[in-house]
Amino acid sequence: MTRQEILKWRQEAGGMNKLLGIQIIELDEGCATASLNLVPEVLNPLGMAHGGTIFTLCDVAAGTAAASRGRVAVTLSSSIDYYKPGKAGETLIARATERKHGRTTNVYHVEVQDTQGTHVADARFIMFYTGAMIEDLR
Repeated sequence: MTRQEILKWRQEAGGMNKLLGIQIIELDEGCATASLNLVPEVLNPLGMAHGGTIFTLCDVAAGTAAASRGRVAVTLSSSIDYYKPGKAGETLIARATERKHGRTTNVYHVEVQDTQGTHVADARFIMFYTGAMIEDLR
C-alpha cells in the first residue's frame, strides 16, 4: 500500500478516531501528525483536555507512524508526561517521530502542542509488529 492509501484507510477506519474526532493530517515514513479539537466531549470535569484524550491522540499518532511502512503494529508499552493543560476550544497536534526502527519493534517519540505552540505533553511508545500487513486487513 502507498502512504496515501494508508492515510485514507486510517481516516476512514472509524472507531476511536471517529468517536473523538482525531484527524491524521500528515504521514511520512516513520512519522505521523494527528490533530484533535478540544470540544466539551473530550474534556475532564475541570474543563481541560482529559489525560486519556491526550494519551489516545498520542497512541493514534504513534500507531499511524508505525503503519506508515504498511505493517500492522500494536502498542507494546508506553509512557506519557503532561506539562500543561489542553484548553477547551484549542486544537492539539501530536507529532510522532520514529527513534528506532527494528525488525519486530519500533520506538516513537510523540510531542503534543496546541495551536498557540504550548508544549502540552511528551510520550514514548514502543510498537510491536504483528507480522501482518495492512493490506491484508482491508
